[in-house]
Amino acid sequence: MRFKPGTVSFTILLGMLAALPPLSIDMGLPALPKITTSLNASHTAAGLTLSLFMFGYAIAQIAFGPLSDRYGRKPILLIGCGLFTFANAACALAPSINFLIVGRFFAGAGAGAGMVLMLAVVRDLFEGARARTQLSYVNVVMTIAPMIAPSIGGGMLEISNWRAIYGLLATGGLILVLTIALGMNESIKNQDINALKRDRLIGNYLHILSDRGCIGYALVNAFSYGCMFSYVAGSPLVLINILGISNATFGLIFALTAVGIMAGSFLSGRLNARSLPSTRLISFGLVLSATSAIVLVVVSANGVTQVLTLLPLLIINTFCYGLVTPNIIHNALQSVPEMAGSASATIGFLRMLSGTLASSLVAFLFDGHTVNIMPEIMCFFAIASLITYSQLQFHKY
Repeated sequence: MRFKPGTVSFTILLGMLAALPPLSIDMGLPALPKITTSLNASHTAAGLTLSLFMFGYAIAQIAFGPLSDRYGRKPILLIGCGLFTFANAACALAPSINFLIVGRFFAGAGAGAGMVLMLAVVRDLFEGARARTQLSYVNVVMTIAPMIAPSIGGGMLEISNWRAIYGLLATGGLILVLTIALGMNESIKNQDINALKRDRLIGNYLHILSDRGCIGYALVNAFSYGCMFSYVAGSPLVLINILGISNATFGLIFALTAVGIMAGSFLSGRLNARSLPSTRLISFGLVLSATSAIVLVVVSANGVTQVLTLLPLLIINTFCYGLVTPNIIHNALQSVPEMAGSASATIGFLRMLSGTLASSLVAFLFDGHTVNIMPEIMCFFAIASLITYSQLQFHKY
């Protein structure tokens, strides 16, 4: 059976490709204490299984984008998902923490193919409002991953051990390999046979970096992701360590904010299907995101921080992320349609760089006593995203 572009099954397939990173990260979180005990490793070394996964994910996108421009999306997707499958199988059999860390790096690299080529496939097959609608619905499917992944990881630990988590990820990767091989057609219309030649490769990336529309929207997306990831990295510190909520309550709050992303993405899809201009969605979402982040800072600075005061603002903020992201990414890709793979790689790399910076700032500046730092860093990235977009619109007119 072939998956026809625009169908529900095709959207789910693209969503699953994009969901590989959050599934891999969040399913493994509950296993970190077990890994330290089982492999006689330090907490720092166990933490590297996440850091190296994200590093591999970020770096590999730079390679997979041009490779897909040269050889097509389907074969590179098969290689990426195959690497993801093999690396997770190796992680499940890891005899030492160092072996596991290396395996996680290659698993991250394989997962990078899913996200970057999902964007390229959408750009290949859809135009205008249809592309933004498709990206919105893919985002809805992808957002389910961080909602269910911790529960899946915890459930696997209840019935087996931490190795079963990576075994399950390997099984999922194998299913994706078979699904792509049997059910997905090649989407690229004209392969660039010179895409991997040094001059063309460097020239393509220089063109992307110098294209005001592409790099501008890529930066808007990166800053918006930094705002969202500031919440992801800071929420356990603020909600559990400072406000003292239980792990079960934290899971519920995290799920509610993920529903906020889904709601924003779904609304984006519905409004794009009605041909509402993307500029209106982006402007509204970025202004509301910055406003909610500023109110978060004010609330935390005045010492009235409680779950009931934070939660509505966090849901509004994540809702805005879901609303604007599909539209921002489409506008970035629309600027350089002839090199969608390389452009997708640039968008993904900048997004991961911003997320890494945001999480590092939260971890480094958190004082262990106040909730201020998470809202402040969220506010910084939200305002940076709004200012960058405003500059784009100013120069446009």
